[in-house]
Amino acid sequence: MRRRGGLLAAFAGALVLAAVLIILYRFLEHRGEFDLRRISVWGCRRVDSTSVAPALVARLGRPVTGMSTDSLEADLEAVSGIDSAEVWLVFPDGVGVELKLLEPVLVLSDGIGEVALTGGCEPLPPTFLSDTLTRVVMAGGDREAVLPGLAAWAEADGIPGDVELILVEPDGAVAVVSDGMRVILGYSDFGRRMDLFLAAGGRGALRDGWAEADARFDGQLILREYPSLTEGVSL
Repeated sequence: MRRRGGLLAAFAGALVLAAVLIILYRFLEHRGEFDLRRISVWGCRRVDSTSVAPALVARLGRPVTGMSTDSLEADLEAVSGIDSAEVWLVFPDGVGVELKLLEPVLVLSDGIGEVALTGGCEPLPPTFLSDTLTRVVMAGGDREAVLPGLAAWAEADGIPGDVELILVEPDGAVAVVSDGMRVILGYSDFGRRMDLFLAAGGRGALRDGWAEADARFDGQLILREYPSLTEGVSL
């Protein structure tokens, strides 16, 4: 009986403590002690803060205890340039946010402006533009037929540093290397064709008077003057 009475007393004490804690919690909540005041964000270096701010500011002043991290993550992931977001609560009045950004792989220039693109050709905000990215310049070619392959090449293998820019012409992609030599890559197999040009020593052809190398033919380069109507010679 004594043991049973002790258990009942402990249980009653626990109930009283729980009731006190609930009352205290409600009191502090009513005073706004759990309202969101502090937001810490990591990883938004290249994302325009004005595009991220609305999702965060809209939650300021709301109780952290009732906040949905999934909802905030979804709102942040809808912002251009953000690949994923991880959100956690920091009691009593804070939220932590870590953003993973999409990676730009090249820059498209269409004569009107420039835009950085991902490996999936998704356009990114201007803050993602960089002088270190290869420029792809529209020059009368078929953008839709060439651009996805170029972006995939840049993402998978990386466009060689020898390439200063890539023109999209009617013949497809044309890489312009650092010494001015033009390398016609066509509409596919860009990496393999560029490797063929580099392995064959095509850059040395410029010293011999050739200004253009056509790499669209398996296993060989066709060297030409530029501009020229002649067939050129194979290398």
